[in-house]
Amino acid sequence: MRTLLLALVMAVAAGCTSAPPPAAKAPEIPRISTSAAKPRVERVALPASCGRLLTRQDLDDVVETVITGRTEVVVGVGLPKIGRTGRIDCYYGIPQDQPPAAAVLTVGMAAYTDQTSARQRVQETVDAERDKGIAAEEIKVGTDTGFLIEGDTRTVVVAHGTLTVAVTVAKTLATPEQVAKLADRALTER
Repeated sequence: MRTLLLALVMAVAAGCTSAPPPAAKAPEIPRISTSAAKPRVERVALPASCGRLLTRQDLDDVVETVITGRTEVVVGVGLPKIGRTGRIDCYYGIPQDQPPAAAVLTVGMAAYTDQTSARQRVQETVDAERDKGIAAEEIKVGTDTGFLIEGDTRTVVVAHGTLTVAVTVAKTLATPEQVAKLADRALTER
């Protein structure tokens, strides 16, 4: 019996030391596949409607709140004297029984005959605000440099090619960066 017990202990000891332990299996890392971001399609002409300028989803995503109220559009005409070929103004979040001027967010876009006219118009807007004592500071709008104008409201104006855009909001609605992002989205074709 003693021999059998000794043989069993030796077999167990040999089994524990003669074979290497199994290699630890590395944990599987999940593969995450993302589709490439769609390249930005830059707007080269005025949109036909406010829904083509900024969608409700754009507004809700950027300002992180739901803008209620109606939307109205005013389509402007060209002004050859300043090189403007057309204009569209969109008023978002107009309270019931109120005029468009009561909108919480206004986006105006104008098209010009050339880039110089567009840039000159933005500079004239900035200069007019400075003449009123309101400082304007540069702010990035996508790949462009625009101007942030803060008075009673918060406005970002920028020229991009032959287009200009001005986004004006109530200061409580959006940060300067959010207003710049709205301006950038307005310059993106839908």
